Amino acid sequence: MSADAERDLDLAWELVEAQPTHPKIAELALRVLATQPQRSSALMVLGDHREACGEVGEARRLFLQVAALRNSWFTMAARALRQLESAEDNHDEALRWARTVLGENQEDWDDWMQLGHAQARSGEHEAGWRQLDEAVALCARTAADDLPKALRKRAQYLLESFAPPERFAPAAEEAIRADAADSWVGMLLGYAYLAQYRFDDAEQLALRLLREDPTDDLLRSLLGTARAMLQIVEKARGDDISLADIQGTGALEMAWQQMRDHRLGIDLPSALAALDAVLPADLRATLRPGAADLAGKKVGSMVAKRLVTWHDGQQPGSGAAWGSAEPFRLMSADEIIAMDAEIEADPAAHPDWPENEVWEQVMTDDAGSYLVVVAFGALVRRRPGQPDEPVADSMADWIWDRVAGFGGRDPRPAPRGK
Repeated sequence: MSADAERDLDLAWELVEAQPTHPKIAELALRVLATQPQRSSALMVLGDHREACGEVGEARRLFLQVAALRNSWFTMAARALRQLESAEDNHDEALRWARTVLGENQEDWDDWMQLGHAQARSGEHEAGWRQLDEAVALCARTAADDLPKALRKRAQYLLESFAPPERFAPAAEEAIRADAADSWVGMLLGYAYLAQYRFDDAEQLALRLLREDPTDDLLRSLLGTARAMLQIVEKARGDDISLADIQGTGALEMAWQQMRDHRLGIDLPSALAALDAVLPADLRATLRPGAADLAGKKVGSMVAKRLVTWHDGQQPGSGAAWGSAEPFRLMSADEIIAMDAEIEADPAAHPDWPENEVWEQVMTDDAGSYLVVVAFGALVRRRPGQPDEPVADSMADWIWDRVAGFGGRDPRPAPRGK
C-alpha cells in the first residue's frame, strides 16, 4: 500500500476520534477505497463517520461488508454492529452481534457487559442482570483500573433495562463509592432512595451533591422532595396516616419511573413528540388544539395536564380513529373538570370513583367507560360496576404502543416475560 494511502487512513482515524462528523473523513476514506475497495480499515472508518452523521443504513452496510470479509477486522466490525443495533433499539440484533463478538474474543470484560445489556434489553432480564454482575467481577479480576467505568456502566444498563429500584440502588451505590463525583448516577440513586422510602438517605445524598453543584434544579427538587416526605412521615406519627397509606399512592415510585424514563427518552413528552411525527391524517383531524392556559383549572397532575396541553381533547365519537379495538378518545380539560365536580358533589352516586384512591380519567368511549391513570401510574379500563382492567403499565406505554402501531420507532426495552 502506498505511503499516501497510509497517511490518508491515519488522518481519517485521528479525525473520527476528534470530530467524527468532519467531511474530510469521507474524502480520505473514499480516496483509499477508490483503489482498494475491500480495504477493511477504510470501510470501518467510513462506517464510523456515516453512523456519527446519522446515516445508519449506510453505516450498517459498510460494517456488514467488513464482517463478510472474515479477516482480522471481523471482531471490530461485529462490535460496531452490536453498538449500532443497540443504539437503534434493535434489541434482538444487538444480542446476536454481542454473542458473535464473544465467539471470537472472550477476554474483554466490556464484551461480557455488552452481552448482559443486550440480553436485558431484549427481554432476558434476569439473565442479563446476572451477566452485568459477572462482567463487573471479571473487570475487578482482570482490569482493576477500569472498575469505576464498569460499575457506572452496570448502573446505566440496569436503568436502561427497567431494573427495579431495589436492584438499581445497590449497583448505583457501588458506582458512587468508586467515583463520588458522578452526579448523574448520584441523582438517579437519590430518586431510587425515594422509591424505596429511604428519605434520610435521599436527603443526605442530595446535600452532598448540591455542595458540588448548587445550581442543579433536579438535585434541588430531590432535596425538596426528600425533606417534604420526612415532614409527612413525622406528621403522620401523630395523625392517623401510616407509611402504608403513603406507599399506596405510588407517588414516589412514579417519580422514580418518570426520572428514569426522562433520562432514557421514553417518558410521556417523548412519546407524544414521537406520536406527532406519525399521526395519521384522519386521527389528527379529530384532535383539538392544545390548551393554551390552564391557570386556575384543576386538571390531574399525573398525566392529564400533559395530555390536554398536547391536545385539549378529541371530538366526541371519534375514538375509532386510534385504530384500537375500543373507541376511546381523549378527554378535554373542561370535560375532566366537569366530571370531577360531579363526582365530588355526590360521591355516593359514583361508587366507581372512590375518594380515598388516586385516579385521573384521560379517555372515554362516550358510553360510560373510561381509561384511567391510577396509583403507580398504571392505565386501566374502568366500566360501571366492574373491577378495573389493566390496559398498559403507564400512559406513556399506551402512547408508545400507538407510535409503534403507526409505523414509528419504539425505543423501549422488551417487556418482562418476553
